[in-house]
Formats: sequence, C-alpha cells, structure tokens
Amino acid sequence: MIRIPGKIPILIHPTFFLIAALIGFLNSMTLVGTVIWIVIILVSVLIHEFGHALTATLFGLSPRIELVALGGLTYHEGGGLKTWKQFLIVFNGPLFGFFLFLFGTLLVQIPPVALSYFGSVLQTFRLVNLFWTVLNLVPVLPLDGGQLLRIVLEGVFGVKGFRYALAASMMVAVALSLLSFLFQAFLIGAIFFLFAFSSFDAYRRTRHISEPDRSEELKKLLEEAEKALEEGRKAEAEHLLSKVLSQAKRGMLHTLAVQHLGFLKYEQGNHQEAYALLRSIRSELAPQALSLLHRLAFEAKDYALVVDLAGSCYQIFPSPEMALRNAYASAQLLQVKAAVGWLHAAFQEGVENLSEIIKEEVFDSIRNDPLFKEFQSQLKKSSD
Repeated sequence: MIRIPGKIPILIHPTFFLIAALIGFLNSMTLVGTVIWIVIILVSVLIHEFGHALTATLFGLSPRIELVALGGLTYHEGGGLKTWKQFLIVFNGPLFGFFLFLFGTLLVQIPPVALSYFGSVLQTFRLVNLFWTVLNLVPVLPLDGGQLLRIVLEGVFGVKGFRYALAASMMVAVALSLLSFLFQAFLIGAIFFLFAFSSFDAYRRTRHISEPDRSEELKKLLEEAEKALEEGRKAEAEHLLSKVLSQAKRGMLHTLAVQHLGFLKYEQGNHQEAYALLRSIRSELAPQALSLLHRLAFEAKDYALVVDLAGSCYQIFPSPEMALRNAYASAQLLQVKAAVGWLHAAFQEGVENLSEIIKEEVFDSIRNDPLFKEFQSQLKKSSD
C-alpha cells in the first residue's frame, strides 16, 4: 500500500499495480514493455482522478484519491452540491483524460519524436487515454458516464432518478457484455457483466428509496443510533431512532430505523410494540427481522401471517421451532396438507416427543383427516 500525503491524499493499492502489470504484459509480452505500460496506466488514471479531485477542491470539498484494481476512485467530503457542480466534478475526469490524448497526439506530430522509440510509447499513451475516456463515458454505473446519467436523472426526477439510472445502466451493461463476448473481448465482457449484476443488485436493494434517504443529517443520526446500540446505550439509541422515524416516513432509512427499533423493543420485552413496528414494513424486512416477525406473529396469534411467512423464513433460518410454529399455525387455519408437511419438517429437524406434541388440542381440528392419520402412522412406525 502506497500512501502519498498532501492536500489531495493518494492511496495506491497493490492490486492496481498487479492488474496494470497484467495488462502491460498481455499487450507487450516483454518486461520493459510491461514497465512502460504500468507507467502509462498510472499516469493516465492519476490525471483522470485529478480531474475529479481538483474540481472538487475548487468547490470547497476535501477530496482524496484511491487507485484500486480496476482503476481509480475519488472521494470528497463536504456539504451538498448543486447538480451542475456534481456534474462538473464527474465530467472533468474524462475531460482531463481527453486532454492527455490531445497532448500525446500533438507530441507525435513532431517528426523527431514520432520517429523515436518515445514516439511509439506516446502512441500507446494517447490510445490508452482515448480508450479510457470513451469507456468512462459509457452510461454504466459505476463508470463516470453512469454517474453523469444518474446526476441528470436525479436532477429531473428527484430520488427516483437514481433507480432510473440503475435500470439504464443494467440494460446497457448487459448489451455491451454480450457484444464484447460476441467479438471475443472476454475481459471487457466479463467486466460489463459484473457492472450489470452490480446495477441489478443496487436496483433491487433501492426499490424503497425515498427523498429522506438523501439526507446526510438523517444518515448521521442513524449511524449514531447504531453505534449507541453496539455500545449498549439503548435509551439513547431509542431516542435517536425515534428522531429518524419522525423525519423519514418511508424509504431505506425508515426501514432500517424500524428494524432496529423493533429488535430493541423485543429485547426490552415489549413484544406487541415490536410486532406492530415490524409488521408495518413486512415486505421490506431483512431476513433476521423477518424471522423475528414470524415469531412475534405466532405469539400474537396472527396465524395467517405466520403461514404467509412460513416458507421464506424456514428457507432462511430452518429450525425445529420454526417448523413446529408453522405446523401449529397451519392447523389453526385448517390447512391440513401444510400442517402435515411442516410436521414432517419438524420430524426431519429432530423434534423430540413429536408423538406427544401431535396429541395437543391444536391438532384436534385436523386429527381425523387421512393425511394427518397417515403421518401418525408413519411416526409410530419410525419409533417402533
């Protein structure tokens, strides 16, 4: 790891040099050529990132640069920016790269340079920068072109613009991936395939995104609440989570705050409150929260909800207790086939005294059903 301090700190990961060396070797097949390629890629990516960073500095932000396996990243800290400023910060990266291409093009016009070994290096340099500039302007996230599309769409459609950008990114990435594979550019095809999957995953995860999710103040409040929970300051965490919920009536921050508060209420013994909280966002719950809702629904005798969540919860966290809860709830709703199916699952999970459990009153309503009798018979045979 190489750290270069300064007004714009730079961090270079070892993987950057590894990938640059691989690209260099594949293109030159010589040690000297590989070193030259590493230098070209290093300079090109750094100048590109400085395009972002210097513009961010101009707008009063504090940027830092990281060079990673597949390129560079520029982070900046500071207040919110207007759309046109965000656009310029992103756009100036490819613009600086294009300037490098023009600079290289001008130099190779000089006859002594063009005829020298340095001229051939410059040819590679200019082509790399042209390729990198064009590639970065493709409207696929996380490339600069995708970021520019996101900024424009968010400016027009608000927070929904982010999802529109993800959808467009996904479609373009899939098309370019298939096209690359068709022309046997397998590495580029694989990269665009990863971009497509990343966009799809982000699109799926942000289906409930809303305007409050863009609030840095609310994000900070939620982070403070999560830290308070980790450190056992539950009263403070509850207060902070309530503040988040008072301002975020929907969206991802709302969902996270509700889940944290639901778990907190459950730990405090306020199961009814926890149930009400989690039930209000049941379609947005993370797996662990969904499993807790399943338990709380059973306690609240909301058997319809228990059955509704049965399959998905058991698939995520299979357990003897969950199988039994599902069997009880199904029996209460006179769903014989489901009840017997869950009893089979409980048997496979190794539930003890199952022959005694099925004698409980809850199963009286389905006891005379042939399916239930068949299960009883099978259970008896297995215990003999």
